[in-house]
Amino acid sequence: MLLKKIKIVQYKNISNLGFEPHSSINAFTGFNGMSKTNILDSIHYLCLAKSNFGRLENNNVMKGHDFFRLEGEFEKNSDLINVTIKVKPPRVKVIQKNGKDLDKISDHIGDFPVVIITPKDKNSLLENSIERRKLMDRVMSQTDRMYLEKLVEYNKWLKQRNALLKISDIDRYDNLLLDTFDGKMEPLAEYIFEKRKDFIIKIAPRLSEIYKRISDGAEYPSIEYKSQLESKKYTELVKENLKKDLILKRSNAGIHKDDLIFSLDDMNLKLFASQGQLKSFALSVKLAEFTFLKEQKGYIPIVILDDVFDKLDNKRVKYLVSLLFDNGFGQVFISDTDKERVKKIFEDSNVDYKLFEVQNGNIINECTST
Repeated sequence: MLLKKIKIVQYKNISNLGFEPHSSINAFTGFNGMSKTNILDSIHYLCLAKSNFGRLENNNVMKGHDFFRLEGEFEKNSDLINVTIKVKPPRVKVIQKNGKDLDKISDHIGDFPVVIITPKDKNSLLENSIERRKLMDRVMSQTDRMYLEKLVEYNKWLKQRNALLKISDIDRYDNLLLDTFDGKMEPLAEYIFEKRKDFIIKIAPRLSEIYKRISDGAEYPSIEYKSQLESKKYTELVKENLKKDLILKRSNAGIHKDDLIFSLDDMNLKLFASQGQLKSFALSVKLAEFTFLKEQKGYIPIVILDDVFDKLDNKRVKYLVSLLFDNGFGQVFISDTDKERVKKIFEDSNVDYKLFEVQNGNIINECTST
């Protein structure tokens, strides 16, 4: 799968920009604040119909304008597919594939798989459980459309359930309506739980193998899926938590409380890991995502590396490069402030590449390896 062309209009601080990427390595260089990251984020948006940096669409529209537009031409299995995404916050979001409007955003997710690696990835290992659930959902949504649709439906009913709890009291609530919501959510929760459990079983060996290579086998990594549904059915959980729900005015039982526990040598990563171990673990998680997507989709996903080389030591850079650039790698998009550094990495790896120099949301120069 390749991104052949892209056009970016009024996205963040990019007014109007179009370019044709290389089929292998594409590097965007320039000073900080020149829009390198925004270019990469527009590619992420084309693939997943959302920014990697938050949900508020208003933040994605260029100042002084009320909409943005992204256009891309992808090649997949020898077919050319034109994708257009038009967003006018707060309500208008249209995705077209070869000129035809898609009925649902979920119809787009997974057609153009992507993995993005950033220096902030290690924060997801330490922050709240929401971020760790996103690690699962981001990958599973790209490989299992049924999972995505059931997750969207579960969250829809959860939102309505929480809205009802907010206007309820412990001695005054609509038990019939709560039962209706719980009846809708029960099969969805059970399905998502089983899928997440299976996903962790499959990805854990990949994570372990990659981490051991990066760390020379110094520690044994593990990942554990924690869910309330491990011990009880969803219907039991919501009945037990009803009083608590009414007091706190939010739903306290369900798969929206799931979490992941990361460990090294059976010690919780959040409590004991050094900065170097966190970087290695976060990189291992992302590379495990890459190998899982590659295997499940049957073709190589796009990889985005945002300001990664500057934050990794030489050993981690060497391993990342060897995994992505050896043995028939796919299309990679990179941002970096140091043009000479990335050129040396590419030339040492003997790969073809295209360099784009970025300034104030424009490409002022581009060159291709010979």
